[in-house]
Parts: sequence; structure tokens; C-alpha cells
Amino acid sequence: MAYQQLDELRLLVALAHATKGSVVHITCEDGNVYNISDNPESDFSFCEMRKLIATSMCPSRPNFTSWISHFNVAGAISYSGGGIYKNDENGISQRQFATLLRPEIVFDVLDGTDIEGISEHPVDATLTPDPVLGVTTTKISINKTADEATLDELALIAHSACLVKEMSLSLAREAKTGHRKPPVEFYKNRSRKH
Repeated sequence: MAYQQLDELRLLVALAHATKGSVVHITCEDGNVYNISDNPESDFSFCEMRKLIATSMCPSRPNFTSWISHFNVAGAISYSGGGIYKNDENGISQRQFATLLRPEIVFDVLDGTDIEGISEHPVDATLTPDPVLGVTTTKISINKTADEATLDELALIAHSACLVKEMSLSLAREAKTGHRKPPVEFYKNRSRKH
């Protein structure tokens, strides 16, 4: 599994873990499909999969996710496009996304985002940090019945602001260190010399 795909899996598993009734389907290179959910009948629980992913992110550990060819989400959430997902919780429609930013940074980004005039009702943003995966999940909702287009627009603005912040932090790190964060495979192929 490529480094970028591992990050995408991190984001998706954190998002599904934060959403009751979600299922992640993982397809292996050999064609076998495994289900991840909170259901005891699943092949993996979210906690087990989160531990596998976290271990695979560690440069000194084996990549336990290398057997995965692709993955998708089902159940209580559905993909809306652009990294944004839809779900209903207690009869209230929501939009969700996950980011690699820490929760306090997400809070500051959302606090500084201009959403004035988009919704006539107060907008709720619920942040759920996943310290195991280093991911923050954000749920956007309006307590009143909101039209889907308004929720889509709010989620797009919030997610876009977080993506811009992720890119600016990445560029700042690159400028400071002179290189981008290398892929996990870089660490695994290095021999240790003492």
C-alpha cells in the first residue's frame, strides 16, 4: 500500500469509527473482502484496524496494510464527493470529513472560516479527535431541518479551509527541512547501522 493510500485509509477508518453504524469494506490483492465495523460478526473491529494502521505508520514496524488493494465505506455513511461524507444522526442530516490536522488547529481554522449568510440557523461543528490515527473528524450539522445544498456548501467550505491549512503546514515543513515527508516504504527499505 502506497503512503498516500495509507493516509486515505487512516482518514476513512477514523471517520467510520466516529460514526455509529458505519462499515468499511477492504479488498485484498487476492480478491478477498473483509468487513470492519462495530458488529461482532465483522472480520475486524474498528479498534483492531486502527491499531494495525497505527503500527503500519511506524517506520520501525512492518506494514500490516500492504495486502490491501482498495477500500470503501458503507452503512450509516455514504461518500458525497471531495472527501465529504453524508449521514443522518437522530434524524438530523450531517456532513463529515476527516483531516490530519490536530483538533485545536481544526477549531481555529473553522473559527476563522467565513460562513456568514449561508445558513439562517446556527451551524454546529463537532470535532472528534482520534489520537491513535492522528486524525480529527468533523461533523457539520444544523439543528433545524436544513436543505441538503446548504449543508453541502458549509461542509465544502470547512473541508477546503482544512485542506488549505494542511497544505500550508506541509509546505512550511518542507521549507524548514528541505524535503517532504518520505513515504513509509523509505523507512522500511533502510538498513540500520549502529
